[in-house]
Amino acid sequence: MMSTVSNSSAGNLPHTRADGCSDYSVETFRGTNSELQEFLERVWSDAYSGRMAFPVWSKEYLDWQFAECVGEPDRRLAVYESGQLAAVLLGTPHRFRDAANTYRGAHWSWLTVDAAFRSKGMATALDCGRVALERQAGSDLIVSYRFTGSRHSLAEKPSSRFPLKQFARRVGFWVRPLDMRRLQKWNVNSSEAFFSGLLAPFVRECKSGNGCRLVESMDQRDVNDCLHVLQAQTRNHALSIDWNAQSLRHQLLGNALSQTVVAEHDGRIKGFVNFHVLPFQGRTREPIAIIDLMSLNQLSSGYQKTLLETALANMRQQGAILAMKLRGGDESRLTLLRSGFIPRQPDSSLVLQWTKSARQIHKRKPVHLLWR
Repeated sequence: MMSTVSNSSAGNLPHTRADGCSDYSVETFRGTNSELQEFLERVWSDAYSGRMAFPVWSKEYLDWQFAECVGEPDRRLAVYESGQLAAVLLGTPHRFRDAANTYRGAHWSWLTVDAAFRSKGMATALDCGRVALERQAGSDLIVSYRFTGSRHSLAEKPSSRFPLKQFARRVGFWVRPLDMRRLQKWNVNSSEAFFSGLLAPFVRECKSGNGCRLVESMDQRDVNDCLHVLQAQTRNHALSIDWNAQSLRHQLLGNALSQTVVAEHDGRIKGFVNFHVLPFQGRTREPIAIIDLMSLNQLSSGYQKTLLETALANMRQQGAILAMKLRGGDESRLTLLRSGFIPRQPDSSLVLQWTKSARQIHKRKPVHLLWR
C-alpha cells in the first residue's frame, strides 16, 4: 500500500512502497507551535493522566526543538481527516557517528494519535512518511525510543516485518531525587511513592561549589571549548551525535530553557552539564530536570562531583523535584552514585531505523544521544 507525503519546504515527496503502509495522506503540520502544544497536551493527558507520568511540552520547548534549520526539511509531520488534526510525528535533524562512519539523520519522537482516530493505521502511515522524508533528505538513520515501562504505554513493539528497524538495546535512566516529599505526591507508582516518603528525611541538599557556575551567555570560544571536551569524551562510542559548532550552539544557546553549568580551568571550559526543566504530569504536575549533555572526563573526580552537584543545586532552586539522565554508558557512574543518583531498571528500547541498509552498533560500548 502507498503513503504519500507532502512537505512545504522540500516539495512533494515521492510515493514510498513499504509493507503495511496505509493510504492516509501525510503532510507537514499546518499550524503554529502553540496549536501543536495544545494538541500534544490534550491527547497525552487523555491517554495517560493518572496512569503514567509524561512530559508536558511547552510552546517555548517546541520553538527550541523545531527552529528552522537551513537546508533541512520541516520534520513536523501530520495526518488530517476531514480538515481535523488527527495525528503527528515530529523529528529534529542530527548527524551521528560511530568509530568509523558518520550518518546523516534525525531524532524522531512525539508520536501522538488522537483517541478518536486510533487503530486506523495512522501511526504506520506517519512512520512510512518519515522514512520517505529522510530518504529524500539523504539521511541514513532515524533514532527514536519506545517506552515500555508502563502497561498503559501505547508504544510500538518489535516486529520482524521491518528489517531496517532495529530495537538495538534496552535503556533506562539515572534519577536523582531533589524534593522527596513533592516527589512522593507526584509519583503515580504507589510503591515508589511509598518509599519516597520513607527516604525523604535522608535526601541531602546539593550545594553550589567553587569554580562552577551557571552561565548566562557564551561566546564562540566557550562553545568551542564545550565541543572539544564533548568530542574527546565520545570519540570511541558505539553511536553518538556528531556535534559541530553550529549544532552545539543551538543545543546550548538556542532557547532560554537550555541551561549550562560549566567548570573552568585557566580560563577555559573543561567540563559542563547541560539541562532543561519541563513540567511532568504524574498525580500532580511538577518540574523535572532532564540532563541532555554531561561532559566530565577532563576533570578530577572531586571536581566532577562539584560540577554535577552545582548543576543539581540550580535545578532544585528552579523547583525541580527530580533530575533524570539517560543511561547510555557515556557518564561517570561513580560520580553519579556519589552525587545521589540511582540507576533505574531499563524501561525503554533504543530504536535505530535505517533508510538504506541496516548496520549493527557495538552492543557494549556507550552511546551518546539525546532523550526526546
